[in-house]
Amino acid sequence: MKNRLWYVDLIRIVSIFLVIVVHISSSNFDWYQPDSAQWQIINAYDSVARICVPLFVMISGIFFLDPKKEIGIRKLYRKNIWRIVRVSLFWSSFYAVFMAFYPFNSFSMDQMDETISRFIEGHFHLWFLFRIVELYIMTPVLRKISEEKKLMQYIMLYCFILGFIIPTIRQFPIGSTVTMADDWINLDITFGYVGYFFAGSYLHRYGVTPVVKKWIYALGVIGLLTTFLGTGFLSIEAGKPVGWLYEYLTPNVMITSLAVFLWFKETFNHRTFSKRVQKWIKECSDISFGVYLSHVLIIFLLNQLNITTQLLNPILSVPLLTGIVAILGYIVVKMMSKVPGLKKWIL
Repeated sequence: MKNRLWYVDLIRIVSIFLVIVVHISSSNFDWYQPDSAQWQIINAYDSVARICVPLFVMISGIFFLDPKKEIGIRKLYRKNIWRIVRVSLFWSSFYAVFMAFYPFNSFSMDQMDETISRFIEGHFHLWFLFRIVELYIMTPVLRKISEEKKLMQYIMLYCFILGFIIPTIRQFPIGSTVTMADDWINLDITFGYVGYFFAGSYLHRYGVTPVVKKWIYALGVIGLLTTFLGTGFLSIEAGKPVGWLYEYLTPNVMITSLAVFLWFKETFNHRTFSKRVQKWIKECSDISFGVYLSHVLIIFLLNQLNITTQLLNPILSVPLLTGIVAILGYIVVKMMSKVPGLKKWIL
């Protein structure tokens, strides 16, 4: 573990907690009025947590665009892509059956039809797996681009415009051929995540100057405030939740994600940890993917028991429930991984 990138492990661990925060917050989002203190507290937590998916994509870029790492196409498909497909098949099947038949007190052909429909659609949080597969498929081409620093800078700028700026403009009532074209071909979906993929690799390999770093940190704070205050204002004005500023492919979430990624790199990249702490970090990092895949099930079951953010004031209930879901997710995945032959299908 001598050359392990501990800051990447820490980002992965923090990101899974933030994903849980997002889904806990969003599952109870409609229970309060936007002008209430409870709703604004949930809005604050949700605003902070929206960097989760960008951080996941950025740390993937570190490894898959590493020029020192040999990644052949055959290995890419047999190892990396097949792993995601395999896990997706298992968890899509699991959620389809569970959600169609819960609470398991009846059986009908309608439930069978619902199971098939749910499997084809995939459970809502599994969209991330398809996005990762898309990036993996593009990796051989992206690696060629990443060999040259200037070309990386050009592509990142291109991705910023097509993946972040144009989709944001689309949110405003200024119909144009640009926004109509974007609606048609969904440029944001591809270029936005490719941009994150490159950004993670670029910041890891090259870093930024002290002046640029300060600007990124400052803009990151502004981006976070924009997410929180903008969502609060728009929702109060509309009288209902308006969440487009939460989107992962918005400039405000993007710059906050870059700032947090850079802070972790600058703070922990050369930090030394005791062997005990290293073991703990590695354990949590290695199982984080399984926690991501299983946490929605645990949130659902807790909701069935009326264990929600309404249990306490959201300022306490959101972090408390996040901790409970993370711990239960860890236990569930560890237990499932002990079943012979099952581990490779769940992680």
